[in-house]
Amino acid sequence: MTMAQLPMIEQFFRHLGSERKVSEHTLVAYRHDLELFACFWRDQIAPADIEASDLRAFLSERHRLGEAKSTLQRRMAAIRSWFRFLEREQQLSQNPARLVATPHLPKRLPRAPDEEDTIRLVESVPGVPEQASAWQQLRYGRDRAILELLYSSGLRVSELCGLDDQDVDSVAGTVRVRGKGNKERVVPVGRQALEAIAAYRQERGHGTALFVGLHGERLLPREVQRLLQSVRRRAGLPEQVTPHALRHACATHLLQAGADLRSIQEMLGHSSLSITQKYTHLDLAHLSRIYDAAHPRARYRQGKPEQGLP
Repeated sequence: MTMAQLPMIEQFFRHLGSERKVSEHTLVAYRHDLELFACFWRDQIAPADIEASDLRAFLSERHRLGEAKSTLQRRMAAIRSWFRFLEREQQLSQNPARLVATPHLPKRLPRAPDEEDTIRLVESVPGVPEQASAWQQLRYGRDRAILELLYSSGLRVSELCGLDDQDVDSVAGTVRVRGKGNKERVVPVGRQALEAIAAYRQERGHGTALFVGLHGERLLPREVQRLLQSVRRRAGLPEQVTPHALRHACATHLLQAGADLRSIQEMLGHSSLSITQKYTHLDLAHLSRIYDAAHPRARYRQGKPEQGLP
């Protein structure tokens, strides 16, 4: 069996692109997943006759080949989505994917730099040389604005690169963001980020895309990743400090300062509160400081060697 023989396969991908508005990256990944799924069966079984045990056999085979649980999870997501589509189009009498559990992934807490390291990172953009070209001057302002905005508003890199000039409202102190599924949300922007954006705009002049490259084209996510890599090394910070780590830092530092979890969910554009809850972790040292400062039965330890939490 080839993928082309799967029922309504091209209609399925049109549905993903036009109705669900999934990203091109997801479309490519799902197409590869379903190709593997079709090749696994060859001519042994008709798609309409597939049962839950057959799906488990496919996952077991991919696991035997050494695929990670995260990969198996995505492959199952593609298959599950395809079966749901067939069920909606009344091409199936029953959906076998409903009976197959998604491979369990261990919970991984996001690694966010602390406030001191984050500020050091943002302020480590190389200065402008004395004999700087116009592009070097523009790049300095652009890079500083990018780092300030990533930390200030918790944007994904793709969201930052997709911003247009008109999306920034300097008066209201907000930015309009197009997130996953092309959903729009309005996010607050801090004063220092707004000042950095204003300075960069003044150097750059009029344009459609907010952040541009050397030839005036819209900045690409991989260019932002290279920028963070360069600045991170300059600041002497570990490899875990990536563009996405600034998003984690934004959420974590807001929570540590007492921000409401639901508000952070809306700000980050998470589809459910459970996704946002992963940011509620606090390191033990931070928790100990809060405990010592606030709990009446802990204040006696002030000025004494730390004993740890009672």
